[in-house]
Amino acid sequence: MVLVGERASVKNAAETFGLIHANLLKALGELDDAWRGWRSCRGW
Repeated sequence: MVLVGERASVKNAAETFGLIHANLLKALGELDDAWRGWRSCRGW
């Protein structure tokens, strides 16, 4: 699965893989937060 920022694409991915849209959005948000934290530690 390709991670994209557009809600429509996330919803399509959730439906395709039988996932709950709200849970997928939450998980993607947490992943984004972790990535931003990691990048800030690296000075990027």
